[in-house]
Amino acid sequence: LLTKELRGYDSCLEAALKGDNISTATYRMLIDTINANLARTMHKYVDLRRKVMGIEGPLTFPNLYNPMLEDVEVTYTYEQGRDLILKGLAPMGKEYVGLLAKGTDPANGWIDVFPNQAKRTGAYSTGIVARDIHPFVLHNFDNSLDAVFTTAHEYGHALHSYYSSKYQPPVYSDYTTFLAEVASTCNEEVLLSYMLKQEKDPERTLMLLNERLEKIRLTIFRQTLFAEFELRYHEYAEGDETLTADYLNGLYKELIQKYYGPNYEMGPNDEVEWAFIPHFNYNFYVFSYATGLTSGISLAQQIMAKGEPAATRYIDGMLKGGSSAPPLT
Repeated sequence: LLTKELRGYDSCLEAALKGDNISTATYRMLIDTINANLARTMHKYVDLRRKVMGIEGPLTFPNLYNPMLEDVEVTYTYEQGRDLILKGLAPMGKEYVGLLAKGTDPANGWIDVFPNQAKRTGAYSTGIVARDIHPFVLHNFDNSLDAVFTTAHEYGHALHSYYSSKYQPPVYSDYTTFLAEVASTCNEEVLLSYMLKQEKDPERTLMLLNERLEKIRLTIFRQTLFAEFELRYHEYAEGDETLTADYLNGLYKELIQKYYGPNYEMGPNDEVEWAFIPHFNYNFYVFSYATGLTSGISLAQQIMAKGEPAATRYIDGMLKGGSSAPPLT
């Protein structure tokens, strides 16, 4: 609110997006599009979960996260996961895969692979910390399928940073948060498409399809729900209303019920989930996860259909572009 008032923006949303040259219409279009399609997407997904898991009553929060498939688990060593990624991302072209092979080899110093004492959890790509120095990737590889996809994800970030730093002067070598998740999710989707084509076992195919569905639910629909929640409470505050716990709980409950539909039931205090999500302190950041995945899926589909020519357009047009042009171009 302070930035909005001091700099004369029409809204907190405009104040947050203006620096990245993103229009407020883009943000609102995401929310409107998802809302218009909830009945034939998320509501059907809730019913699919109920059917697969044998739940006769409404779906509840725990069963939204419990695995739909039991006893279907595949493990990978880091070397096996790395080999799979290099084969799966072959449509990206020889140069890209060559950089990927170099970067994922621990001997080259790009990646810290395994968990260790006092090491932070999760995975992270630093980008370029200094010009002409490669990116660094922190990982905690645990031999799971998720760890393989996380590796592909983080190297989407790493190679985006590598290309933008190499082909742009320092002033344009960074890229906006709006573009940050495109390269990472594109890598994941190309890899997943490859694995689905190669897989012959029906149960493992279902496992991979479940991976895709869950990623779409969590990254597109859930993050759009967060984006709508963030927009609504900012607009409420801009109207000189006081943000109370009761208001925020009620708003979050309303949105959960709208997004998950009539066959989803909230448990006691589920509406307080918003308080555990730190991204709401980052000024309209979460929507970029949803737009990143939708863009990443679209680019991956083009690359899988048309091969290296589509990959070259993507690499030359976006990865090498840094912030030399507005992100929506």
